[in-house]
Amino acid sequence: MRTTMIRVLALTLFATLVAGSASAFVLLSPARTWDCAPNIIVDNRGQSSITDSDGGVAATVNAITSNQAWNGAVNGVLTAQAGSMSSYALGDGVPMLNFQDPINACKGSCLAATFIGYYEQRSDGTYRIFDADIVTNGRYSWTTQSEPDGCSSEFYMEGVQVHEVGHVLGLGHTDVTGATMYPSVSSCNNGPATTENDDEAGLQALYDGRFSYCGGGGGGGGCDLGQKGDSCSSNADCCSNSCKGKPGAKTCK
Repeated sequence: MRTTMIRVLALTLFATLVAGSASAFVLLSPARTWDCAPNIIVDNRGQSSITDSDGGVAATVNAITSNQAWNGAVNGVLTAQAGSMSSYALGDGVPMLNFQDPINACKGSCLAATFIGYYEQRSDGTYRIFDADIVTNGRYSWTTQSEPDGCSSEFYMEGVQVHEVGHVLGLGHTDVTGATMYPSVSSCNNGPATTENDDEAGLQALYDGRFSYCGGGGGGGGCDLGQKGDSCSSNADCCSNSCKGKPGAKTCK
């Protein structure tokens, strides 16, 4: 059964110092994974308050795919590339990272938010993610480590988006202070760009067998989605997570 409830998890401003905790990572409930490594489309317009060469686009792509982040915990768990937001839509099977918030979902102290409600049950009772999109609050001032003038009461795009991509992959908020998936961050703190032991343990709990449903391989049972050459309407219809072609004549690649 496909679930399309619009649920949002947000990263907020750090307001109050709290004591550290020894509690473990938190998975989204129900636990869910992608069939194949998602390719996240990063907003090629950039973010207007960032003064590096491209508004933070390359810095964000590099951060979320870095081996210092999620790909260091599980090799090849995601890819990313810059692309257009002209077709941005929730639930369409194309995970996107938007430097704006066209849905006006991120208010108040929210810095960025991820829509996590797009998942469905597999035939073996586990759950697959078929979409997850990120929006960013443009009312705050942003920076990257590529900016020539450093940071002054701004928020690092890299750290915030590595956190949001953790939600895309199936992680919830932890109460372990200093972890990437801790639910708040202070200005000029790019610590969340580097995942910690708690974050990595959570991702490995989800993807310890990598993508056992991708392309029909692995020990978790074959992928029951479209194979190469099968007709499709979106990436979510294909084991490869790649549906291409002209409207009405798309096939899985």
